[in-house]
Amino acid sequence: MCGHGNCCISVMSRPSRLQSPNLHYHVIVRCNNQAYRFETPEDFAIYLNILGLVQKKHCFKLFNYELMNTHLHLFLQPSQTTPLAKTMQLLNWMYALNYNQRKNRKGHFWLERYQNIPVQSGRYALALMRYINRNPLRGNMVEYPGQWQWSGYPALAMGKHDPLITEHPIYLVLGPNPLERQKKYREYVNRMPSKKDRRNLKFSEENYIGSENFGRRLMGREIIKITEK
Repeated sequence: MCGHGNCCISVMSRPSRLQSPNLHYHVIVRCNNQAYRFETPEDFAIYLNILGLVQKKHCFKLFNYELMNTHLHLFLQPSQTTPLAKTMQLLNWMYALNYNQRKNRKGHFWLERYQNIPVQSGRYALALMRYINRNPLRGNMVEYPGQWQWSGYPALAMGKHDPLITEHPIYLVLGPNPLERQKKYREYVNRMPSKKDRRNLKFSEENYIGSENFGRRLMGREIIKITEK
């Protein structure tokens, strides 16, 4: 397998897809008509298996993920050789085909467009990771993140082996060893009071997640260093 605060967000109109192997992305994929297509443990497990197969083929880095009943979140960096669009096309096609065959179903599985939002590193990436892993709490599906197993949280916060996960550079800064990083990340994710945890358009509907300067450079299609502060 290949090696793997507050955000200031612009309100500019959505540009054409910007895809670069030098960027990290928050990818959101939604089931058509908001249908509950991830219904059983088998559905979730098969998706993760397919995700692993596509990861081995395309060599992208996956920093975090969260699978929900109607949609999913991936935080990743595309391969240097395979565009993100091709990776998502293959991943979506393989799972939809598998699901439709298993359920004797026909028709569109996913919404036509997935979202891929460029993410600046540093505190922006860490805030996104927390937002992703708190999805089941916001949906009142669990009482704390570790109860939801279809997620990168068990690996990042509890040390569970997950071959899909590559540790993000900002995650590595949390501590000098795995146990310290897990403890710090666990505290960071759980520290947010539930009453302040709401669906935040900054992480799911805007053009980018990062500083205004990061956004201006994106809009100008400049080569962007993902570690820019």
